[in-house]
Amino acid sequence: MMSRRTTRHLAAIYEHLFTNTHQVGSAGGHRSSYTTVEPDDFYDFLFENDYAPWICNQAKELKQKRSILEWVMRMHTGETLAVGTPSWTWEQRQALGQKHLKDLAEDYMQMYEGEEDWRKRSLKEDRDELHELLEFDGFVYKAPHLLAPEEDSLDTQAEDGVLESLYKTLSLGEQETAFHHLTLSEEHYKNALWDDCISNARKFLECVLAQVADSYGRAKGRPVTANVMTRPVNIRDFLEQEGILEPKEKEALAKVYGLLSETGSHPYMAKNDQARLLRHMALTFAQFAMLRLQGALR
Repeated sequence: MMSRRTTRHLAAIYEHLFTNTHQVGSAGGHRSSYTTVEPDDFYDFLFENDYAPWICNQAKELKQKRSILEWVMRMHTGETLAVGTPSWTWEQRQALGQKHLKDLAEDYMQMYEGEEDWRKRSLKEDRDELHELLEFDGFVYKAPHLLAPEEDSLDTQAEDGVLESLYKTLSLGEQETAFHHLTLSEEHYKNALWDDCISNARKFLECVLAQVADSYGRAKGRPVTANVMTRPVNIRDFLEQEGILEPKEKEALAKVYGLLSETGSHPYMAKNDQARLLRHMALTFAQFAMLRLQGALR
């Protein structure tokens, strides 16, 4: 699924492509500027890339400032598609919106590849950022196609929001430290610091497991000792002893923790894919542990 952050950047790219800024001079030597939207050019682009007629016709009506930006952004919520799908649910519209967002991203990447070198230089910064954001959402661009992630791939903003909500609901401690590591993990990924991305994802998982153990121990009148809290393996053993984790679950968690600790040691896989997938594993196990605690405390 394409995240809102990626959608916002993609929308800004299309706004830039299909608007023009005009400079105006005056007799006094002062200069000002104004921006016009180019809906005919946008229509032609969509038509040439085989979008449905009603989509192309919508684009032709986008004449106000921010209209292209918001039109693309509303693909994510399904609002752009409401006129053409009157009997659909919002969930169906959002699913179709994801398809169109993928198509828009792919068509832009293909357009970029076909541009002259001088034009590429002016587009490169936006294109590179889009590539990174798409990659972080799990998409892979292999010219000329943008390959979508599996259905359960990480939607970073949605996933992070679920984790933060669970953390707060359970009143777990060390929240600032835990989410500092989660934020660093994302930032390091964007900056191509793959090992640091994985390391901070592991630290976030460690914080979650430690606080789950501490919360359960205090709730049951069996506080976790300092010796247990200082070692991840002891925390996993405690969670198994208390029934928060089943033996097979603890074993799986231990193996994933080992993978997270062995950064850079996974041959035949690109560094960015390692970082993205291992981060996803860390966040998934963190959510799993918090949901187990939530159930145990009911």
